[in-house]
Amino acid sequence: MYVNFEATDRVSLVVYGSECWVLTENIKQKLFVFERKILRRIFGPTQKANGEWRLKTNEKLEEATNNENIVRYIK
Repeated sequence: MYVNFEATDRVSLVVYGSECWVLTENIKQKLFVFERKILRRIFGPTQKANGEWRLKTNEKLEEATNNENIVRYIK
């Protein structure tokens, strides 16, 4: 439940006023970077078997969000 609330906040924060944006490749890339940064804070790091902590990869973040992203939501 906590993750869904945070994901909803993430989307509403970014897409406010997005209906009048022109989505250039530069803006899309910045949105992807921002989204991954927020998702890494929401889902937190992963601990490996040797006890080392590691940030989640982009692939793991995509799995966690069912391949949904902000740019698809805005379009």
